Amino acid sequence: MYQVRVVLCATLSVVLAGCAAQRTGRVAPAPGELAGAGALDVGASPAESLEAFMSTVRQRATEARPERVPMETIEGQDPRLAAALAAAIVRPEPETYRSVAREYSRLRIVDRAHDYLDKALALDRRDWATYDTFARVWRDSGAANMALGDAHRAVYYAPASPVARNTLGTILQAMGLKKGAREQYEHALRLDPTASYALNNLCYGWILDGDAPKAARACDQALSLNPDLSAARNNLAILYAAGGDFAGARSAFEQSGDQAVVSYNLGIMHLARREYRKAADSFADAQQARPTRETAARFRQAVSLSTAGGDE
Repeated sequence: MYQVRVVLCATLSVVLAGCAAQRTGRVAPAPGELAGAGALDVGASPAESLEAFMSTVRQRATEARPERVPMETIEGQDPRLAAALAAAIVRPEPETYRSVAREYSRLRIVDRAHDYLDKALALDRRDWATYDTFARVWRDSGAANMALGDAHRAVYYAPASPVARNTLGTILQAMGLKKGAREQYEHALRLDPTASYALNNLCYGWILDGDAPKAARACDQALSLNPDLSAARNNLAILYAAGGDFAGARSAFEQSGDQAVVSYNLGIMHLARREYRKAADSFADAQQARPTRETAARFRQAVSLSTAGGDE
């Protein structure tokens, strides 16, 4: 049963934050499955929040509707990236450069993400949020071992930031240093007792350690602080599934995401339990709800395993 927990957790739901180190070569490592969703605001300008400004930029871009604009590059094809680039042109500052870097990272164009983070550092070499973003970019590209330098720099320049501590914890966790990761999450909670993302990560860590009661308490506390924290609901679903309660797991998943997400996560759980025909059915439902290459690949994997007679 413990093995099931580990397989499931490695695929699903940590609120991550971090990555770092080399800024030469610009070669993006192969992305790992343990990716993050650290949706944390690192601040707004005194006059206007970046979110509001970006919204204005998107609106202006929509209203302009230029004729015969070539749409051959990723910058032209992806609206979020285009808006972030436009904002950085109008307001060239660390915050907007970090926004561009995050969009490139989302698209797995790591070298360009680094370029814009270098621009941000050129304006402020002591900016903890830029080091934190550097760390996340490396981590999310599957290179957690390269993340420690910038994660530690972020903590050095912002020792009272729970976000920086959480980022460092996720990197240590991705490197298999579970005790060190837990210490960073606990430090983040001492700095901010309402940091639901750190509680969720503690939950995830306890799942990896096979301690279901502690995991459940941490996830429950995270959800009491933030009922919309889908990662915590995913982790609770993992606990239900590991205990054989698939009805409880489905209910938790249904509260954390749309039908595509629910079906995909159930498929992952069936795969971990070697229930390949059920996994194939779940991935088929997910693909029908929202087609993606990853879901299609999982469906083919489940069908192949089922055909080979691997169902238990």
